[in-house]
Amino acid sequence: MKYQPWYALGELVDNAIQSHLSNIDALREIDPGHVLEVSIEIDRAENGRITVSDNAAGISAADWGRAFKVAEPPSDASGLSQFGVGMKAACCWFARRWSVDTIALGAAEARAVTFDVPRIIESRDEQLEVEVRYADVRAHGTRVEMTDLYRPVAARTLGKIKEYLGGIYRQFLRRGDLVLTVNGEPLLYDEPPILKAPLYNDRGGEAHRWRQDVDLVLDSGRRVHGFVGIRETGASKSAGLALFYRGKVVTGSGEEFYKPVEIFGGGNTFASQRVFGELHMDDFSVTYTKDALVWYDEEEEFVAALRDALDREPWPLLRQANNFRKRDPELAGGESVSSALANIVSAFTDVEFELDPATSDDTWSEAPAGFAHLVEPLPLAPPEGRASASPPVDRSIEVSVRGTTWKVDLRLVADDKVSRWLTVFRTKDDQLTLTVNQSHPFMRAWCELPGQELEPVWRVAIALGLGQEMARMQGAHQPGLVTQNVNEVLRTVMSRKN
Repeated sequence: MKYQPWYALGELVDNAIQSHLSNIDALREIDPGHVLEVSIEIDRAENGRITVSDNAAGISAADWGRAFKVAEPPSDASGLSQFGVGMKAACCWFARRWSVDTIALGAAEARAVTFDVPRIIESRDEQLEVEVRYADVRAHGTRVEMTDLYRPVAARTLGKIKEYLGGIYRQFLRRGDLVLTVNGEPLLYDEPPILKAPLYNDRGGEAHRWRQDVDLVLDSGRRVHGFVGIRETGASKSAGLALFYRGKVVTGSGEEFYKPVEIFGGGNTFASQRVFGELHMDDFSVTYTKDALVWYDEEEEFVAALRDALDREPWPLLRQANNFRKRDPELAGGESVSSALANIVSAFTDVEFELDPATSDDTWSEAPAGFAHLVEPLPLAPPEGRASASPPVDRSIEVSVRGTTWKVDLRLVADDKVSRWLTVFRTKDDQLTLTVNQSHPFMRAWCELPGQELEPVWRVAIALGLGQEMARMQGAHQPGLVTQNVNEVLRTVMSRKN
């Protein structure tokens, strides 16, 4: 079985939900305020124990025989209990020993049975003793207990179980149809805020809420409906599509979202950070483990139709996701900048600067090994008379290149009023201030993905700045034209995306 712990536990939650839905009228006759409650208790001590309890309608005496036969579907297979496999397969996957204790709605007796799987396999005994005892006629529900686990639940797995189950059953949780707890903690689903902003190429235009309803009908007649939107804040782990089947997420919970490359692109794209949605796929089928759809060779048609629907005028959602930039770019935090600069310092320390003999002159023939060290951060003020649009991130390093020790002040700013990507300012013969502007179109287009590393940008900026001033020392006329032209090319041609 290719289960994950959250999908295996989901089989038991599915049974509770289906029992609740199939008997909702009778349950509310007894208790008008009845709400389905499912409790999962995971004890990691010794070989582990998992207990799943619910207050649904229990297993009736008439269903008792069928409930414990593998691949014996229920009489009504239109809900989440569909194949007659889930509880038995999930419990045997988890544990060597498991038991079921149930009180059927309206019954005055409880029934319990224990499965000792290794003993059953060894003895080949197909008969099990069923315990029957009196119970309060007002009681109802089922308790499944698994012990001597094949797969004890690690601490990290416990966290993922909570995250995944909260996502898988989000529709039931948000409607208030289900209270699901794990070790006493109620599971919730955090709805991601949706972007409200003008069209990417009309910055002064009307603010639009970027959520689009989807209703597709494929050539086979199968219908897909739901919505797709753009997250207000990008997050690669929680962007993507969730695919629902009969109200339950089968693909798209935790970190396993559906991200076809035709829509989300490859790698760390803006769409893969921002686009999310929920699509109901009830006209398809699911695998017997209920963790994937059966596509009937229609996935390619579905993806093409969805992409077309999401990029229609007047609000082309995919183009907005890929091209929109917030007005105020986020500067990299001090920790990430320090880490990048530490790597750059290490590069200067480890490498000797040697020129090709064919191109070098006598001035550089005995160049010493390079070295660098980080100096304490310098508080550099913005130009007098005008405040920076965003507080700068400042650092200072000293580097020795071919016999000259340079003091280099590095500044990362976000200033829409400055047109340059890189500004090189020489305060003394051996002292430079290099300023990289995060608001430059090149940075907005290519360097604003969440988690984007700025170290390569810093390296290129330092190389250009040092290269310009080293050329000046060697007698080059107007070496600043190189940086000036680089700024212009980056602002125009190189900042554009096709």
